[in-house]
Order: sequence, then C-alpha cells, then structure tokens
Amino acid sequence: MTKISNYPLDKIDKKILAEIEIDSRISISTLAKRTRVSRMIAEYRLKQLEEKGVIRGYYALLDPSRFGLTVWKLWVSLHAPTQEQKKDFFAFIENHPRVWWYAECVGVYDGVICVLCKTPHEFNTFFNMIQDRYGNIISSSAILINVSFEFHSRGYILNKPGKLIESSFQEKPLPEKLSDNEVNLLKLLCENSRVKYSTIAHKTGKNVKTIKKNLKDLKNSGVVVYYRPSIDASKFNYESYKVLLYLNNPRGGVLPSIVYWCRLQKNITAVISCVGPWQLELEIEIDTFRNLCSMLTELKDKFPEVLKSYDTLLLTKEGNFDLDLIDKVSRFS
Repeated sequence: MTKISNYPLDKIDKKILAEIEIDSRISISTLAKRTRVSRMIAEYRLKQLEEKGVIRGYYALLDPSRFGLTVWKLWVSLHAPTQEQKKDFFAFIENHPRVWWYAECVGVYDGVICVLCKTPHEFNTFFNMIQDRYGNIISSSAILINVSFEFHSRGYILNKPGKLIESSFQEKPLPEKLSDNEVNLLKLLCENSRVKYSTIAHKTGKNVKTIKKNLKDLKNSGVVVYYRPSIDASKFNYESYKVLLYLNNPRGGVLPSIVYWCRLQKNITAVISCVGPWQLELEIEIDTFRNLCSMLTELKDKFPEVLKSYDTLLLTKEGNFDLDLIDKVSRFS
C-alpha cells in the first residue's frame, strides 16, 4: 500500500467535512454559519484540507441511467502476476474510456472494475477484450450489474449515525436528451463542482440566472445526483473496505430492513444492490479491522435467516475517483 501521511482532524475540520460531503457547492458563508466559525476560518480550513489531500477534489455525480447506461461490475482475481504485469493491467483499466471507476483490493479478488455499457453486447465486447489481453494473469472473475446505489454521510466523522444523502441513484433507466449547453455545464461541474457561477457564466456565455435554472432542472430530472467531494479517508488513518453480502431470498421483504440498518451505521458510506453472485455490496470506512468484524457480527446476529455469508475486501488503491461521466461518454460515444 501507499504510505499514508496522517493528518489529524480537529473539531472544526470534522464539522467542515460533515457539511461539505452532503453538498460540495455549499457557499463559504453558509459553511461558516453551520460550523460556527468566521468566514475567513472556514475558507482557510477548507483550503488546508485540500492541500493536505484529505479532500482530493469536488465533482458532480451524474446518474449513468440518464445517459442510457448500465453500470456493470467486473471483479477479477489475478494469478501470480509480476509487479510489471499488475501495473500494466491496472494502467490499461484506468485509461479505458468505458471504465468509470476501479479499485485494487486484497481479499478473494484483486480488483473491481465499474464498466459503462448500453447493452449486454457492449459489455461482452469489453470482457472479451480484457480476456484476450490479460487472460494469462486472470485466474477467475465475477460479473454483476448494479441495480441501485445509495450514498450515506460519514457519520463516524462526528461520531453519529450516518445520514442518507441520496437513494435513487441508478434506479430508473430514463435517458434524458441533453442540449450542448447542458453538456458543457455538466463538464465544468464534473471537473470542479465548486466552480463559481461567475466562472460558469464567463465560460458558457450564459447569465447567472439561466445557469441556476439549468442546474435546478438537471438536479430535478435526476441527471445530477448530488455534488460531492472526494475524501481520502486514509489521510486520517481510516481504511476503506468492500463487503459482499450473499443473501437468502433477498426479495422476501427483509432487504429494506437490512438497508435501513446500514443507514444507521456511522461507517457504512454506500449500499449497492446488485444482480449477480451476491446481492448487496457495502462500502465501509473504519479505523480498525477489529471494529469492522464487530459491525459485521452485529449484522449477522440481526439477520441470521437472511445473511448466508459475506466476503471482506480491503481497498488498497482507488482509481478514477472523480467519476467524470461526461468525459467517459464523450470518449466512447
């Protein structure tokens, strides 16, 4: 793993992170008011979090289904690759236009790849290409489709239960026809969701009132899910995990109960419903493996009839964390 430089968070840092992760377009004045500090301190502290790498950037999360895309997930186990082979594999994955996000991990799989496709045929073409190119080092794989995705706030930052940020992500495949002006606007927000209205106006030639209306329409239509920062939890000594849940009869009415339980946990940052070998994926940020085991034991004890088993994977490197959908769509469309 990459060496982690620890950046201890104080009370003000934690309050700023807790506010900005819910809406990265929050104004400095509003941020200062909610964190009960001066505008100058709020601006300075936010800048420090950026410079120390705690906040890697700010992005607009867009819903792929509004572009007619489905998120396929390819998990791969690599068979004794050399460091050069492994480096080449993930470099190829990172730069492929259909790869929306990926991560290297330790556990039953060595990597997870989110692939954007309109049809099963498109995914099959991608999968065959990967097999042809790297089949000599891929020992096994698993294929899933993301059905729905919900984000939770990092409750652990303030030592409180997490809050639901967004729960309708990817649920309804309703493609939207976007104008060139809307695409250009989204491109700016995918690069930096904190970009000022005046800067957007200068680059698009539109007035601020029109821009605000366009942003509101894009949010209401579901094209924009929400505006998010990319937070590197390793900077304050938290580790990121994926937990794959194998469920018994997940559609038998208990799935909402499991999802609700997840929402109450301060360390679960996302819940993904899947079609494939397992039915739910949890994204977890936590300080120790012991605490992770304690949380999963509680889950197992609470839902013994439903939870058959689970796999735990430590994420050692995250790629394409900006989730820039406009860039991907422009490269393969």
